[in-house]
Amino acid sequence: DITGAIHYANKTLPGQRLALHALKNQYKKDVVADGPMFKSYSVEGNNLIVTLENTDGGLVVAETGTNSKIGLAVPTIVPNGDAQVKLFYLAGEDRVWHPASMKLEGNKIIVTSPAVKSPRGVSYATGGVGNQPNVYNKALLPTTPFIYFDNKLVTSKDWPTEKLKIAGLVIDPNTVGKMNEYRKMPLLSTQFRENAVLQAGVPLKIWGSAIHDWGYEAKGKGVVKFSFAGIEKSIPVTSGMKEWQVTLPAMKASAEPKTLKVTFEIDGELAHERVCKNIVIGDVYYVAAPPLAMKFESKAKSKGIVRMMKNNSKRFSKANPSRFSVCVSTTPLNRFAATWGDASGLAAALGHSIGSKTGKPVGIIFMQTGTIKKKGGPSVNPVVLKSWVKADDLNQAPSLMADYKDLGAAIPGNPYYNVNARNYIGVWKKYWSEYVPEMMKSKRVPDAVAWGSYPALTSSVTSKASEVHNVMVCSFTPAALKGIIFLSAENMVTADQGTNYGPELTALANSLKKGFGNDETPFYYTIPSKALAPKLTQPKAIKGKNASVELSDWTSTQDIHKLIEIISIDAVK
Repeated sequence: DITGAIHYANKTLPGQRLALHALKNQYKKDVVADGPMFKSYSVEGNNLIVTLENTDGGLVVAETGTNSKIGLAVPTIVPNGDAQVKLFYLAGEDRVWHPASMKLEGNKIIVTSPAVKSPRGVSYATGGVGNQPNVYNKALLPTTPFIYFDNKLVTSKDWPTEKLKIAGLVIDPNTVGKMNEYRKMPLLSTQFRENAVLQAGVPLKIWGSAIHDWGYEAKGKGVVKFSFAGIEKSIPVTSGMKEWQVTLPAMKASAEPKTLKVTFEIDGELAHERVCKNIVIGDVYYVAAPPLAMKFESKAKSKGIVRMMKNNSKRFSKANPSRFSVCVSTTPLNRFAATWGDASGLAAALGHSIGSKTGKPVGIIFMQTGTIKKKGGPSVNPVVLKSWVKADDLNQAPSLMADYKDLGAAIPGNPYYNVNARNYIGVWKKYWSEYVPEMMKSKRVPDAVAWGSYPALTSSVTSKASEVHNVMVCSFTPAALKGIIFLSAENMVTADQGTNYGPELTALANSLKKGFGNDETPFYYTIPSKALAPKLTQPKAIKGKNASVELSDWTSTQDIHKLIEIISIDAVK
């Protein structure tokens, strides 16, 4: 009866109500701890009479809205407030629910509706209460919501329709059936959205999930149907198949808009659909960038399309790989989803420089990390170079082996996983043979952790390596790209003054190339000068083409513009 779902703005009232249960049950105090609850109902003509339990002293109408405004949410009695309660519904033989009015009589409630002459079902507060006037006992504890039909509790298992029919409301077909169940399915991964720019001149892979966003397979025959640029394919979803993928032949650069349509069907019924319009073919670059204090202006202006995909969410790191979305939600068009739009800032400077020379559409996947505000201090960038390296590839640099072993303990297929899994089984055996018996014997938690603790496979993992890769890179791999660009940051060389920079950057470059699917994709990067990192080492084993620009200053736009010029010249070749 207060707003906020499980995150109440007013914490005091729930705490007081929980305390009542402790006072009654543990301390044996004579207090009322429970609100009214449904007991039964009877029908007399067009009146449905509800009998409630826990109503000592009778029932009252009250609301929490008045006091919520000052942060208390204490129920306030509404004198003669029966007519203000709008939480009751009645249903007749047709099972359509109609708004109803109520009248309190002792521990009973008389419910009527002019639209229901012979009521068979009653519902109270099943659509939520919030701060609305509702029914309490004299202890000002609220009535528990209920819904009954023919004196049986209504559940989804025995109700003949998936959704309740409410008078005056039309059921949106997307809120029922498989279209509702699969509404969050990540059928297409991050890159493939409306207004996307896809890479020209090379085979193009388009891919996404073949299973529900909760990870379960369809109960029936699943088929992914694909349509793009006159190419149509049907991909059967077989048991154990988690992702689908289509590889298209190389396409010429073109600003002519194309539409990508992908559907997922189960036994011939549509479960999910994605339609992405205004897609063009051109040159696509992936940029991994730190927070940038300086502003960028385009020195050249392309007459063609220059778009960027950016991270609209507030997260840039995660302990586990985020396979199909940069943001937490996989729901299409959610407000935090990464989207394609007109390029700005550094992405615009880069894209217009390239486009002015090639005449092709340009797309920049611009993934930029954020800062963390320290209490009493300035915002800092916590991202070190190893944060961008995939966990499987950390062993490519000697300085990252400890991180590789640490993270490997939770990655199936890694040699260190098997050792950790055996230890994990041992911990569970000890949990059941020692921890639980001690908890039962002493009536308290042995290690004083609230609700006890449970063994976790990842409990020993402490490394923060790969956490940026998990969010900012994972859902783009594989991807056809014209180039990969990595911009270094000061904190990447602060700890060791650049001693491990060369080997770690090599591991990063090769990890990104492998993940995107082509060792020959050019890798462009900035590298600090000796003045910025006195013990700096150079990368020596980056596969395929690579080029760099030395930074004379961490805030130098001039040096980054030099890198842009190198990339633009290479784009014409």
